[in-house]
This record gives sequence, structure tokens and C-alpha cells, in this order.
Amino acid sequence: MVVQAKSSSHNCSRTMEGNQHKVDANVLLLGAENVGKSALTVRFLTRRFIGEYGDIESIYSHIDKIDGREISFNIWDSLYPQDCETTETISEKQLQWADGVILVYSICDRSSFEVVRQQVHLIRHASRKIVSRKPE
Repeated sequence: MVVQAKSSSHNCSRTMEGNQHKVDANVLLLGAENVGKSALTVRFLTRRFIGEYGDIESIYSHIDKIDGREISFNIWDSLYPQDCETTETISEKQLQWADGVILVYSICDRSSFEVVRQQVHLIRHASRKIVSRKPE
């Protein structure tokens, strides 16, 4: 499920290469632990399924052609905080970095869906800043 996608954000850049545009897209994967975020990422990157994954937070890069356009995906495979005292599951840094967010939950684990609901709430209520300036 894509919750939020920024159109023409500062992160989503387009550069000319011949007649085509190259698009950079930063995608943040969120969800509870052990719901398949890494499996989904690896499947997208390699078209293969691997059974075992470690708890490693990483940003992966992948270039693909979609409708004749080259898209450079940067995928932040995030970790769900294990610390019970941590209430924020999404950092401001992650939200500022991301052009889009994918939320992942397990259909076999109702609590993972509740985590996604909480994350949707955090995304929708994240601080937004508007800056105005006067041209010199």
C-alpha cells in the first residue's frame, strides 16, 4: 500500500539523458518486524526469493526501465524498533528522505496490521514545514 508519494519533491530528481528523463525515487519500507520487508525488497531487486534474512537496516539501489523511462530506485529497508521504550517508529529523517512509503504487514499477524495503522497515523501527522522567501 502506498500511503504518501510526494510529487515534484526535492528528493525526486529528473535529469535529461538524450530524449528520456531519468527519475530518482526514494522509497521507504515500513512495518513490524518479521513481516517480509526485506523479502519484498530482495524479490524486487533480484527477482528471487531467499528464505533467511538478518535484522539489518539498509538502503538498496536498483535501476529499472518502466515504460521506456529509466528509474533509479533507492529503497530504505527499515527496522522496526525493538526497544519497548521507543514510541516513534518512523524518524523525521526517514520521512524527509522518502518520496514514497510502502507499508508491509503480515496477513497472519493482526498486531503487524496495528503497527501499520500506527505508522499511517504518524506519517499523516508528521511535521510539515512551509518556507517562503522573497527573490533578491
